[in-house]
Amino acid sequence: MTHTPLRSTRRTGRTTTRRWLAAAAAVTATALAGATAIASADTTPPPADNSAAPPAVEDFTYPGADTVTKVKLVRGDGHILLGDCAKPTQIQIWTRAPGNPDNRICFTVAGTTGTLTLQLPDAFAVQTSGGRSLKVGLTLDGTAQTLDVPKDGFKGIGEGTSGTPAGITELTVTG
Repeated sequence: MTHTPLRSTRRTGRTTTRRWLAAAAAVTATALAGATAIASADTTPPPADNSAAPPAVEDFTYPGADTVTKVKLVRGDGHILLGDCAKPTQIQIWTRAPGNPDNRICFTVAGTTGTLTLQLPDAFAVQTSGGRSLKVGLTLDGTAQTLDVPKDGFKGIGEGTSGTPAGITELTVTG
């Protein structure tokens, strides 16, 4: 029996171990370089000008509210929209508010529910059509109240019933 194969096995084992250690060192160096690049990327400050970024939160402000003169539209979910009273509408409000010569403000409803917060003084009646029922938030003599208007119904409010002017503050389509 000779010892030559045993020596070459040992050398091969050492050589293999050295190769594995060299490969592990290369992988570790690459990983450290990548981690350094990631860490330096994370510490980069954001750009100074974010004015071009679009808003990420919906504020439910009524679009084009500043162009409406008959009523102040504050906010809503987009399902109740100011409409043309000469066309079919689902909600009609009679009012003596300034800038409203025909005494009506009309709204259309997209969908089966919707909300709209508004400021409309001197309202005296509310009417629904198109199979819509409505809950109306109003102020009467400084007191907040709600009024239910049935599907295809008509209700007098404020001056239309008690002689005291009423202001409408919210419309909620309930079905």
